[in-house]
Amino acid sequence: MMEDHHLPKIVLYVELVPSCSKRGAPKKRYKDSLKQYLSLGQIDCHQWSTLAFNMDSWRHTIHDTAASFENARRVSLKEKRQHRKNRSLPISPKESSTVPFVTRLSYPI
Repeated sequence: MMEDHHLPKIVLYVELVPSCSKRGAPKKRYKDSLKQYLSLGQIDCHQWSTLAFNMDSWRHTIHDTAASFENARRVSLKEKRQHRKNRSLPISPKESSTVPFVTRLSYPI
């Protein structure tokens, strides 16, 4: 168990001090980005710290999540590529015959 004064624990569990806020979106903390990435991998954000205590199960979970995420990304790219191929139809023979085709240019000498 990590002690309270260690920097990683401070970064993950610190609360922001209420103050006058500036215009625009608030700055993202490391913890916010971590929660976003864990939710993309379908890892429960509320239980990740208890899961991380057992290193073997944590490594297994992260490895499986990364592999499934990469497979889903590849399938998505393949589907997008197939959609682009289906969308670009070849020119029909009637349309191509209207375009003049010059086999040889003759210039006066």
